[in-house]
Amino acid sequence: MEEEDSAEASVLGICLASETYTSQFNGQDTVLGSILVDLMTIKSVQDLRGTLQEQLDTLPEVYRFLTKQRWPLKLDQEEKFSVKHVIDSEGIIRIQSHHGQRKVGIVSGAGKALGFVFFSDLNLKVSHLRKAINFQLTEVKEFWNNSWVFLDNNSWPLSSKQEEAIAVLEVLCNSSVRVQFGAEGGITERVEEHTTPTKDSSLSPPAKIQRVQSPSSISSGEDVQCYTQPHTMAPMHSITEADSPIKTNSQPAKQILISYVRAEASEYALDLKAELENRNISVYLDVHEIFGGTDWQDSLNYAVSNCEVFVPLVTPRYGETQWTNREIKLADVLNKYIVPISFLKYWPPRCLAIQFATTQFINWKLASCSKYSAHGSHAVNGIDSADGGFSWDRPDVVAVSKEIVRRCKREAKKNEKNASGKPNQLNRLSRGFSTMFPLKAMDHIDGVRDRPSLVIISAHPAQEAFAEELKELFESENLQVWTTLELIKVEENGEVHSDDTDIILDSQQDNIGSSSQYNRELIFQQKVEEAGVIVFVLSKSFAESGTCKQQVYYCEQRKQVVPLKFEAFEMPGWMSLLIGTNTFEDVQRTDYRTTLLNRVSRAVSSDTVEDTAEFAKEVEINASVQFICQKLPSAGCVYIAGGTKFFYEKSADICKCIGESLAELSNLSVVTGGFYGVGETISFSFYESRKNQGKETNVWHILPVRDDQDRSAQGRQNSDKTFQKVPFGQTIYCGESVRQRETIVSRVFDICILVEGGPGAAHEAEEFTWSDHTVIPVKCTGGAAGGKFKVPEKIFEVPPGVDALDWHCLGKRESTPEEIGKAVKSIVIALSKGAASQVTCQKSFYKRPAISRTRSLSSS
Repeated sequence: MEEEDSAEASVLGICLASETYTSQFNGQDTVLGSILVDLMTIKSVQDLRGTLQEQLDTLPEVYRFLTKQRWPLKLDQEEKFSVKHVIDSEGIIRIQSHHGQRKVGIVSGAGKALGFVFFSDLNLKVSHLRKAINFQLTEVKEFWNNSWVFLDNNSWPLSSKQEEAIAVLEVLCNSSVRVQFGAEGGITERVEEHTTPTKDSSLSPPAKIQRVQSPSSISSGEDVQCYTQPHTMAPMHSITEADSPIKTNSQPAKQILISYVRAEASEYALDLKAELENRNISVYLDVHEIFGGTDWQDSLNYAVSNCEVFVPLVTPRYGETQWTNREIKLADVLNKYIVPISFLKYWPPRCLAIQFATTQFINWKLASCSKYSAHGSHAVNGIDSADGGFSWDRPDVVAVSKEIVRRCKREAKKNEKNASGKPNQLNRLSRGFSTMFPLKAMDHIDGVRDRPSLVIISAHPAQEAFAEELKELFESENLQVWTTLELIKVEENGEVHSDDTDIILDSQQDNIGSSSQYNRELIFQQKVEEAGVIVFVLSKSFAESGTCKQQVYYCEQRKQVVPLKFEAFEMPGWMSLLIGTNTFEDVQRTDYRTTLLNRVSRAVSSDTVEDTAEFAKEVEINASVQFICQKLPSAGCVYIAGGTKFFYEKSADICKCIGESLAELSNLSVVTGGFYGVGETISFSFYESRKNQGKETNVWHILPVRDDQDRSAQGRQNSDKTFQKVPFGQTIYCGESVRQRETIVSRVFDICILVEGGPGAAHEAEEFTWSDHTVIPVKCTGGAAGGKFKVPEKIFEVPPGVDALDWHCLGKRESTPEEIGKAVKSIVIALSKGAASQVTCQKSFYKRPAISRTRSLSSS
């Protein structure tokens, strides 16, 4: 019987092919081995992939198949192609490593190979490729100056303006582009529009940090870095890469970094950068600085650490998204000179009142306003005002850029005067205080270190008695303790307040600028500076308090935190997202005092190695994000979230119409969480429509490997808690639980369509909002999409560039399913056209695509 089976099987060779796509084989292929297959049972290339995994040990981590003509196949094409399409006449199957991005070779006009760069999208302009070359090929001396030009396929050189207009695809020959240098073509000088502007030395305020060597590093011989405020401060441009807590490659530091919420202020950031560069100021804007092959997080952290001035564009969601929250905290921790531009009706912003309480802002309509104040109620021309305007007129942009430069020069002069004299106490008060060690994300570098011993208890006045019990518990172990309730006793005008929670907690924004509020926030900043750990006493009152929320925002990512659950209550999204993966202590547990005391004692112990569990979890999530980025197609993706059952009578029909309408967009893919209900209905409708049109189906499902909860009513879960493949489209397994999967997808996709849904869907919406991405809620279906389960209110605001009529159509019960489907399609197209969203960032979470004001989805 075995002989009969072997007679039916075929031996096929497996070769790893080079990047060259020409039909001529020049011997670059590498033999990986051979496999034995029964061609009668294996029909599609997709089936062949599993056979390779079983029989070969030497396979690239990520690869794609080539046809026998050496043409690459996309993953979603594998089910359509039969095995005969990939076997050549010699019985060889060729595969090719796939890095998630293309490798573009760079060849001189004389035919010399100079290297290659990773590049995300061949439809990007040639000017983007120039930046990628300058960034990735820093060791190739031919590129050290800009006296080189690209050549098109006719060997005609491209000018700077033509580089801005022509796509890389138009100059690509096989897998390479050609460049010509001055010596080859008589080029004597090239006027380059992309070079960094000359720095204005009078702009830069001095650094507020310096590197010192800790005693432990002296004895151990290890170079351990810690940070503190020096007595004398050097100019920022003198700080070297070695002094930065974030390590990176040869990325140049810029004078000003603009921080912004992509969904609200992308256009504003572009306008401000252009105006500042007109004044010969170098500006870091993430979409112009992060190229293919760059670690997105490290690059951004390095830029914040090494910029001289940090300019946040404070729109309504600033600080309420993951990256703006981290950026402002890092800038604050490193005591950067911060010049906020306020687009708000009131100041300071709700979630960052403590950070900005001592910071003077610039109003975005500066040219239109005769006055603006540093603190207190400010109701002039905010984008959340009744007029709802979103345009930033050029006179205002010019006025704001002038004011930024004026303040920076004024600050630099102040610091020059104090360089050899007494410290400027007023200047110190104007910015708050930096911490004595880096953020948690960097703590793993330091290992063992001395830590502040103060324990802070952050609690609502409703839990005052319990806070006093905790204080006595910690003090019994000789720990120094301070509670936030002591802020109630801050003097104002010589008087001492009683426990008036209306004054201290949840104060209205028109009271934030008061002297007592200013003093309380300075005291809180000072105490956090001295603290080794913060204990948050979580309760219903705490969750509903705006001031407690501000304290969490200020401390998270800045200090070690220990969440202590005081009572059973429904935790709001901002709390679960900010506290993150920290393990909760629970008052209801009989041994909570012992475990809490041990945990707090370890946190302030100078001889304790940092607990890296949270950092490891973040690394794991980021690796999963990168994995999805490599697996998904390059086309734009929209994620579908919602209920696993239908409750609204029109929901099923609405989902079908949404799927059919989205199927008309030729370069769109639909991604779901792999569960029944909304996700399956929309994606199957999309799948069937695309199939009937003879197009690529482009449907993907992302499921966790397993989940300990019983999810059998929601999806195809096996008895061992693992999940089955969805019977249509492609299924990707990623994450160790449904909850973690929700975090992962929220970081990958820019657009989420939400229909109905319970607490799980509400959590996904919170995650998307936190990741600075757009949620399209079909409000009329109810559930989370209708505003239940404490879904963020921000998702119901009309995104910039979206037609208000289309948006409001989603909330009207009288709208037909067909009208809603068309409205969703129009909204997705509108988001793709503007800078508010790039439709997808799954090409890599770490390598966000450049902002394009004209990019759009095309309808067939």
